[in-house]
Amino acid sequence: MTRIGLVTIGQAPREDIEAAMFPGGPPVPCHYAGALDGLDEDAIATLAPRDGEVPLVTRLRDGQEVVVAKESVLPLLARAVERVVATGARVVVVLCTGEFPGLTAPVPLVFPDRVLRATVDALLPDGVLGVLMPHPGQGPMMKRKWAAPGRSLRCAAASPYTGAAELRACAEELHAAGAQLIVMDCMGYTAAMKQAVTAAGVPTILANRLVGRVVEEIVTA
Repeated sequence: MTRIGLVTIGQAPREDIEAAMFPGGPPVPCHYAGALDGLDEDAIATLAPRDGEVPLVTRLRDGQEVVVAKESVLPLLARAVERVVATGARVVVVLCTGEFPGLTAPVPLVFPDRVLRATVDALLPDGVLGVLMPHPGQGPMMKRKWAAPGRSLRCAAASPYTGAAELRACAEELHAAGAQLIVMDCMGYTAAMKQAVTAAGVPTILANRLVGRVVEEIVTA
């Protein structure tokens, strides 16, 4: 039987993301691993972003939010991928919408950012795109990621772990700025959070559910 490996940049498991990806339950068994599994508070603190590094927002097993540098977490993420493959995963999903160049696996490796970008490019090649991101320090990265001829960008930041109450206000801000489509660019946002965003009246893409639909296609008959 095909098994899905779900690899987080934080600590496993992430039942919240699994529930958003597969509202009716996963189509096949899932194996988890996290880049920060087994690390104590001091070790995690050393992974905090320094000047010029890309901040990524994630969650620990106890629910605490942490911000880590993409550059520091990449080798730990690679080991987490190796662990789920070793336990039988035949498809691996990275539970982060960041870019991870050089990350490989001997089985299909699903990068949410690629799925997300391809979908947005198909739906809104031109116009005004609204981006909800979990950390304001990701602004420059988002501008590079979502740049396209004929498309302008409006960004707003709200953490899925500490700033959920801000999402409606962020959505209203993006709507007022002319956004024709909003992308929730973080795997930590939930279906309930999407409801708060869509109340602003703008079509919205929830990253983890979109990725879940793609995974369902490749692991079920």
